[in-house]
Amino acid sequence: MKVLKFGGSSVGSPERIERVLALLRRHGPPPSVAVFSAFGDTTDGLEEAGRLASGGGLADAQGVLAGLARFHESLGRALFAPGPALENSLALVESHFARLRAMAGAVAALGEFSPLVRDSFLGTGERLSSAFMASFLRERGLPAAWVDAREVIVTDAAHTEASPRLAATRRACRSRLLPLLRSGRLVVLPGFLGRSESGEDTTLGRGGSDFTAALVGAALDAEEIQIWTDVDGILTADPSLVPKARSLSLLSYREASELAFFGARVLHPKTLEPAVARGIPVRILNTLRPRHPGTRVLGEVPPAKAPLKSIAYKEAMCVVNLSTPKMFKAPDFLARLSAILVRHGLAPDLMATSEVSVALAFQEGPAVSAALKELEALGPVERRTGEALVCLVGEELRNRPGLAGAIMEATVPARVSMVSFGGSGICFGFLVDEESLPGVVRRLHRRFFERARAGRRDGAKREAGHEAGDDAVQGRRARSHGNRGPEARGPAPEPSLV
Repeated sequence: MKVLKFGGSSVGSPERIERVLALLRRHGPPPSVAVFSAFGDTTDGLEEAGRLASGGGLADAQGVLAGLARFHESLGRALFAPGPALENSLALVESHFARLRAMAGAVAALGEFSPLVRDSFLGTGERLSSAFMASFLRERGLPAAWVDAREVIVTDAAHTEASPRLAATRRACRSRLLPLLRSGRLVVLPGFLGRSESGEDTTLGRGGSDFTAALVGAALDAEEIQIWTDVDGILTADPSLVPKARSLSLLSYREASELAFFGARVLHPKTLEPAVARGIPVRILNTLRPRHPGTRVLGEVPPAKAPLKSIAYKEAMCVVNLSTPKMFKAPDFLARLSAILVRHGLAPDLMATSEVSVALAFQEGPAVSAALKELEALGPVERRTGEALVCLVGEELRNRPGLAGAIMEATVPARVSMVSFGGSGICFGFLVDEESLPGVVRRLHRRFFERARAGRRDGAKREAGHEAGDDAVQGRRARSHGNRGPEARGPAPEPSLV
C-alpha cells in the first residue's frame, strides 16, 4: 500500500486533474491513500481574504472569496457532466463559501484573524478539493472513499502549526482507514488538517499536506510515500535562479531534512520525521512527467562521488545581535535567552556566541518583532535586515577537507557573515545580503555542480580513451601474432621448451 500526495499545482486545472486520474488508474491495485492539497492558489487567496477582513477591508475580502467561489464552480462544471455529481459539487461550493463569507464578517467586526479562526478558514480549501476529487474519481470509475482528515490526524492545540499526537493518530488511522483499504477502496483525504484532542480544528502549517501524507503513511506502515508536485524531484538548486539545475535520483533522510529546513520548497520540513521513524522510503515525483523517476529519499545511501548534493536558501532573514557584559561567566544567560525564544515560538536558523555577545538569524515575522521587546531586557539589541541564508548539503561534506574554503572562495565578491558548519556535519550555511543571493547561488552551482559534472564526464572520456587505446595496442599485438583477438585465439599454447 502506498500513500500519494498531490500538491495544489498538480490539481490546479481540469487538464492537470485529468493527469492525476490517469496516474491513479495506472497505479492500480493494491489500494492506496490519496492526499490532496487545495486547488491551485486557493490557500493564498483565503489567507489574503482573512488578512483584508481583519484590516477592515471586508468588501475586498468578500471580493476575493467571490473569485475563489467562481474558480471552484468553473472547475466543477469542467469536471462533471450535468447531473447529480455536478449539482452536489456546486452545492458544496455554495455551502462552504457561505460559511467563509460569514466568518469574514465576524473577523472584520472583531478586527482580528485569530489562529483558531485562521485554521478553520484556511482548511476549507483542502476540504473542498478532496471532496471534489473523491466525487470526480468515483464518476470516472475508481472506488474512491472520502474521509475527513480531522477524524484521523490528532494534534495538540497549537493553532496554525499543530504537532501531531503520533500514538493517537496511528490508532485513528488504522481504525478508520484500514477497513476501507481492505475492502479495495481508494481512500481520499484532505491534507493540512487536523483536530486537537479537545475537538478544535487545527492545521499543520503551510505545506502541511506533505506532513499529512507522511503521518498517514507511517500510521499504516505504507510501502512508500509519494509526493507529487510540478518538478522532477529535488533539484541541485532552485531552477528559477539556476536554469541548469538538475534532479537528484537519491538522497538520504538527513540530506533531505536539512534541505527542507533550509528552504527547499519541494518538501515540508517535518515530512520526513514519520517516515524516518518507520523506515519508509519517500519519493518526490512530477505529475507533469509521471514517468520521470524523481528523487528517492532513503535512510541510508551509498557514498557519493560528489561531496555536495544541493543548494537551498531562505530569503527575508534578519540578524539579531545581543551584546552585554552580563553574559560574561553567567551560565544562566543563554537559558534566559532561550526561554524568551520559546515563549514566542522562535528557533534561530543560525546562532553564534562569544563571551559577551550572541548573534541569532531568523526569518522575518511578527514573532521576531515581539521577542525583541523582551530581549532588550537582557541587554542592547541590534537588528539587521535584508539578509539571505544559503546552505549547501551533502553527506560527504564532512569528509572533504578544504571544501569550506573553496565554498567561501566561490562566494566572492559577496559579503558573507555567520558562517556555520551544522552540527549534523552535512550542512554548510552562511548569510549574504539579499541582493547578492542570486549571483552567489549561481556561482556556487557553476563551481560545484556544473563544472564538477563536466570534469567527471571529461574524466570518464579520458578513461574510456585510455581503455580504447589499450585495446587497440592489444589488438595490434594480437594481429602481429596472427590472431584475431582473444575470442579467436582459443586456449593459450603450452610454453615451448626449445
